Amino acid sequence: MVASSIATIHHDSANDLTMNSLTHPALSLLLASCLLLPSCSTRYDRVTFNAVGGKPASPKPFPDIVIDTNVSMPTWGGLVKSNKPYDILALYYMDNAPIVASIEFTKVTVTYADGTVDPGTAALKLPMRFQHFIYEYTDRKPDGSVVPVKARRIEAEIPRTINRDEPFTLLIEGRFIKDNGTISPFRFRQKYNFERDKRSESWVDYLSNC
Repeated sequence: MVASSIATIHHDSANDLTMNSLTHPALSLLLASCLLLPSCSTRYDRVTFNAVGGKPASPKPFPDIVIDTNVSMPTWGGLVKSNKPYDILALYYMDNAPIVASIEFTKVTVTYADGTVDPGTAALKLPMRFQHFIYEYTDRKPDGSVVPVKARRIEAEIPRTINRDEPFTLLIEGRFIKDNGTISPFRFRQKYNFERDKRSESWVDYLSNC
């Protein structure tokens, strides 16, 4: 009985030793993380371009325009930064809109306040055409049932078109092309202002705002 008890104690001690050897590195890493979090900081140097006066009124449909400033995000502190040149995104979702097969851009210009046209748009090879794709999602009916839905979408990227951190006027001319070949032209002209976000915050504050 005594020998058995001693063997059991030795076995338990060996298990404890093994568990300690496995958990100590993890505990050390966790402790180090907790100590470092308050001292880590996130710095911001990002820009945004906002449409002046909102979306222009038009009797004809045209795509939603988004200015993508290619923000890089840190994984552990560091710099949240916009990266030039920036891109123009044209989005057209056809859940409740006329069905079209593709969109074609025939003119794209970014003009700054001093009259300069951005070389990124001047270098575009026009016309540019983008085909639709099928987007699948689920829709919940009033009775609680869920049904699958398929809809067309167009997500067009016009890359490397904005090279200056300044207000500008964007002009886009193009056309929607329907399945039967019918063409519906559109013209989009919008002014954008410029804002810069340059600040620092602790990593804990950064995580709490995510």
